[in-house]
Amino acid sequence: MKKIIVPLFLFFLVSCEQNTHQVAEKTTKIIDSVYVLTDAGKNSEGAFLFNNGQNIVLNWTEWDAHDSKQNVLKFAVFNRKTLKFDSIQRVPLSKGLQMHAESMAKVAIKKDGTLLAVYRKKPKTDKSRFGGLMYYTFSKDGGKTWTKQYRLVEDAKSTSQSFYDIALLPDDNLGLTWLDSRSKRRGKTLYFARTDTLNLFSEQKPIAFSTCECCRTELFVDSRGYIHVAYRNLIEPDEEGFDGYGQTEIRDMYYLKSMDTARNFSRPIPISKDNWHIYGCPHTGPSLAYDGNKLGAVWFTAARNKPGLFFTLYESDYFLPRKQISVEGRHPQMVAANGKFYRVYEEYHEVDGKGYYKIVLDIQSSDGSVQQKEISQPQTKNNHAVLTLFDDKLLIAWANDDTRHPKILYKIVEVEQ
Repeated sequence: MKKIIVPLFLFFLVSCEQNTHQVAEKTTKIIDSVYVLTDAGKNSEGAFLFNNGQNIVLNWTEWDAHDSKQNVLKFAVFNRKTLKFDSIQRVPLSKGLQMHAESMAKVAIKKDGTLLAVYRKKPKTDKSRFGGLMYYTFSKDGGKTWTKQYRLVEDAKSTSQSFYDIALLPDDNLGLTWLDSRSKRRGKTLYFARTDTLNLFSEQKPIAFSTCECCRTELFVDSRGYIHVAYRNLIEPDEEGFDGYGQTEIRDMYYLKSMDTARNFSRPIPISKDNWHIYGCPHTGPSLAYDGNKLGAVWFTAARNKPGLFFTLYESDYFLPRKQISVEGRHPQMVAANGKFYRVYEEYHEVDGKGYYKIVLDIQSSDGSVQQKEISQPQTKNNHAVLTLFDDKLLIAWANDDTRHPKILYKIVEVEQ
């Protein structure tokens, strides 16, 4: 779920950067340099990476602490040869977008080079606390010019759309999932859309109902062209899947797929029957990846008084029993290749009574063994990491809150296949 050279002054190394060195491990070698991509005097959060197999784009929201009308979507294209980013660009029509680290704005790139930006804005007439409408625009000249702003959903019954994901489909069109207010039950309805020959999301349809309102959806296309979708379901006491205990709804992860380029989707099934009874949304969605043999899923739950991150594999038509990978981890993201799963997340820890959030990378091999690495610098506060795999390397980006203005950091990790 992107190319060019950069003026060096755009990049600043955080402390100890001048001592760039390599740390060799059994299967992983980390280039020990953390780079700051964004302006030190601006607030930047909500990192998102899009990799179309040829080009990689990293985007984020630059937000104004005093006036949300000044929020704007920014992005940069990654140069796979220099391992640096091209100059930072903005999407002008996105000005005034809503900032949310779990429902971040996104920039996608098709294989023909077309850029498409998706973001959310609050209508002037909307008085609701959480309302917002999704918009998009696209560029065919690398971001120099953009089309007009299109509203994603024209149906007046849809008063809000949010928590969306975007992916490149096998036919080079773009797929989009989001949570929509058009629901006959509590929660939201999960919708899917795809771009047409004009790059417009003209084909839209609901694919799941009664979903948790505020967790990011996951749209993933594997190397076979199969489309996978994961989301947090909302199961009420009178619905199928409820465990029969109490009256508080269950919010567990569910999954569905399409093997015919989104013409048909399977019936949703649980990724894990955690039976997390919670009245409210945890704001943390799932992540899927395919290692060339099996599909894996990672997610957060606090069910059974055992909070943390869990992982499982998809076997034929069901998921295997879950395994816990972190007690303190939150907001996982995952990629996979050649029998290995690469997962990043933030993990809380304390040093001398003071709390920090480190970015952790763990690598799970086909034999089930796991290597774990701390990606962020020691005793810092970091969140919402994202990653992508290219040329036997990982590009990992995240938000850092150590300074007055949050910033986007990134790091390159070399991995052996």
